[in-house]
Amino acid sequence: MINIINCPKCGSDNIIKGDLLSPGGVVFAPECQTEPIRIFSGLTALACRSCGTVFGFELTDKPEKLTCK
Repeated sequence: MINIINCPKCGSDNIIKGDLLSPGGVVFAPECQTEPIRIFSGLTALACRSCGTVFGFELTDKPEKLTCK
């Protein structure tokens, strides 16, 4: 079975998946982490090719390691 994803804003099924990037990189780091070496995770998201809405953010790199002690 194929899972069809629709845009939450316009309802289009013209959706693409990709990595969120910037010159310095986009990462998620829990603010509760206080260790000198923080654990980060990259992000992926879905984007609607019809209206430009970005949604469905997901952590990509070992999200189970992002814990607060």
